[in-house]
Amino acid sequence: MTQDLITFIGRFHPLWVHLPIGFLIIAVFFKAYLALGKKPTMQEAVNFSLLLGAISAFVAAVLGFMLSQSGGYDGDLLDIHLIAGWITVLVSGIAWWVNKNESRFTKKLNYAVMGLMILALSITGHFGGSLTHGEDYLTAYAPFGEKPEETKGRVLAKVEDAEVFTDVIQPVFRSKCQSCHRPGKSKGELNLVSYETLLKGGENGPVFIAADAGKSELIRRVTLSSDHDDFMPAEGKKPLTEEEIQVLIWWIAKGKADPKVSLMDADEEIIAWAKPRLNILGREKMIAVSIDTAYLKTLEKMGFRVRVLSHETGALDVVLPSDVAKEKATDLLKALLPIKEQIYWLSLAGTGIQDSDMALIGQLSNLKRLRIENNPISDSGISALRSLPKIESLNLNGTKVSEAGLETLAEIHSLKSLYLWNTAIDPQDVKVKKISAAGVKVVFGS
Repeated sequence: MTQDLITFIGRFHPLWVHLPIGFLIIAVFFKAYLALGKKPTMQEAVNFSLLLGAISAFVAAVLGFMLSQSGGYDGDLLDIHLIAGWITVLVSGIAWWVNKNESRFTKKLNYAVMGLMILALSITGHFGGSLTHGEDYLTAYAPFGEKPEETKGRVLAKVEDAEVFTDVIQPVFRSKCQSCHRPGKSKGELNLVSYETLLKGGENGPVFIAADAGKSELIRRVTLSSDHDDFMPAEGKKPLTEEEIQVLIWWIAKGKADPKVSLMDADEEIIAWAKPRLNILGREKMIAVSIDTAYLKTLEKMGFRVRVLSHETGALDVVLPSDVAKEKATDLLKALLPIKEQIYWLSLAGTGIQDSDMALIGQLSNLKRLRIENNPISDSGISALRSLPKIESLNLNGTKVSEAGLETLAEIHSLKSLYLWNTAIDPQDVKVKKISAAGVKVVFGS
């Protein structure tokens, strides 16, 4: 009950927080008018505005702290926002005191304190916006730099390849839900960036019950009256359309919440509605694959280096530095699964991955270039690479792969380059020559 009361009071923070912004900015304008227009009568107006600004900033900071106790916000962003907020309170109070006693201080000090106050206010507001709308909310639509990607799904060769969850539902989540339910801001502890995170549910438990849409919390939330406290999406965001809701209901009820259920298994009206929204290769206008920039930034915070290879295909180059892995490579690899179909190049050199980790790598169906050199990978581990239909370059330098592993490597017909330095494999082995004869460049070093 106490926590509910704190959260209830804290939710007045977004309403109240605009008061100190207004008071403090108008105080600066009053001060500028006083200085430029030489209107000494404005001095009291400046004092009063600064006083109201400092008091309202203190109240906003208290409300913000109470709201932060409800959870669901990125820890680093939240800490910066809170610290900047309290600095704004302190500096605005100092600005009021210095201005009120202006005769005891130089004008330069007065102006410097006000400038610092506006800087602190701006930083606080920026990180507050980042918490609410995402870290790139300020620059996403700027007339320079990289533009936000479309919210369509992956590129498909034909309609028959489409999956209901990946190609129809996920674009809806990206467009209308992930501003609040994503890494960095998982309201209600719910993260909708992937099927795996959706499966974990939120603070109140599972959000769907397979084969029972009527008892699924997700369906209840999106079908409530828009003025209901539990209605989603909240905060005035664009609600789901009737068609989008019907797709969700079908997927849970008849599709049994299977992440791989084909769109072709859905009702005819759902197929007809979804077809124009799919990203089919060969259409007159090719739509870029959606790249979840918020999630990529989350991976970068974990220590990954991520580079976009192509905005058309959504292809990514992912590197896990060896000093970042430090005996947690398995958990870090699992963090790649939400973007597993977009990883085309992957480097895990010297990260300490084991044979048991290779099954995770085997899920990266579009992987073309893999570097796993200087890891204790053996013949049994590389057997998982058979499931990679597009792998072209494989670096096994310094691994425990032996001649027995050549059987597996010979079965990977997409291979073009194979690096086997410092392994137990003899360059003169018959199987090596067979692989080379198949057009694979096998490199052993000098």
